[in-house]
Amino acid sequence: MIMYSKNKGVVLISILLIVLLLSSVAVVFGNKYLLSLKRAQYLEFQTLSLNSFRNIESLSVKMIEKEYRFNSKKLSKNNPIINNQISFNINDAQITGKVIDASNCFNINSIVYLSNANYLENKKTTMAFRRLMMLNDIDNNITEEMIDQIIDWIDKDSNPRTYGLEDYYYSGPLHTPREYTGMRLLVSIDELKSIPAIREIDWNIFKNSFCALPLKSDLSININTLSKDNIYFLAALFPNIDLSDAEYLIDNIPVEGFENEDNLKKAFPDMDLSSSHGKIKFNSNVFELNATIQHNNFSSSSSSTIIYDTNKNGYIISRIYNGI
Repeated sequence: MIMYSKNKGVVLISILLIVLLLSSVAVVFGNKYLLSLKRAQYLEFQTLSLNSFRNIESLSVKMIEKEYRFNSKKLSKNNPIINNQISFNINDAQITGKVIDASNCFNINSIVYLSNANYLENKKTTMAFRRLMMLNDIDNNITEEMIDQIIDWIDKDSNPRTYGLEDYYYSGPLHTPREYTGMRLLVSIDELKSIPAIREIDWNIFKNSFCALPLKSDLSININTLSKDNIYFLAALFPNIDLSDAEYLIDNIPVEGFENEDNLKKAFPDMDLSSSHGKIKFNSNVFELNATIQHNNFSSSSSSTIIYDTNKNGYIISRIYNGI
C-alpha cells in the first residue's frame, strides 16, 4: 500500500514536469512564431514604404515639371508646388508628402569653385560666411580657421591653407577616428563635424542655416519664399542690412511674391540691396520632398532632394529613409 502511494506520487510529479516542459516549448515556439510574424509584417511594410516613396517622388517631380512648364520665372508662397500636400492611401497605408523650396540655405559647397581640376576659394561665399559668423558673435580667428579647414577638406591638393588641415592631421595619432580629407564636395553638412574648428562653436548655427547641395555656383536666395528661419542668411548675403531689416523684409513679402528686382526695390526703397555676396532670385530649382507613411503599428519617413534642371526636367539627387 505504501509502495503504491510512492509510485503514484512519482507518476504525478513526472506528468507535471512533462506538462511544464511542454508549456516551455510552446512558449518558445509561440514567441518565435510571433517574432517571425512581426518580421514578415515589417518586411511587407518595408517593401510598401520603398514603393510608396518612389511613387510620391515621381508625383512630386511631375507636379514641379507641370507648374514650371507654364511659369518657371517665379516661385512664391502661394504656388501649388509648395502650397499643396500630396496624400493617398495604398493597402490601408496612409502616405503624405509636402514639397518645400530647398534653395534658401547657405550651401557650404559654394565656398569653392572648380578650376583646373581643383577646388579653390569662392571669395564671395567666404565673405558671406564671415558675416554670418559675425552675426552669431563667433570669434574672427575661429571663423578663419573654419574657412581654411573646410576648403582643405574639399580641395584636391595636400597643401594646407594658413589655418587649414590636411591628411597629415586627420590620419595622425591625435585624430580619432583616423581618416582622410574628402577631396570632393560635401554630401551632408554632418561631414563638417569632423572639422576641429567647427566643433568649437554651437552646431545649431550650421543645423539651422546650412545645407550641402551638389552645386558649385554662387550663393543665391529666392526672396519670394523666405521665412523667419532665413533672417541670418538674408542678412549675411546683404552686408548693408542688419538683422532687424532682414526680419522686416521677410515679414512684408507678399504671398504672390515679386516678379523682379525693380518690384522688390520699390517695395523696400529704404533698404540698400545693391551690394550682395550672392544672387537674388525669384524662383527656385532645388526642392525637398518630405514624406511619411503610417500603417498599423509601423511608420517611416523619407527626405528627397529634387533638382529642376535647365533642360526642364526634374530628377532626384539624394534620398534619406528613416524607419525602414
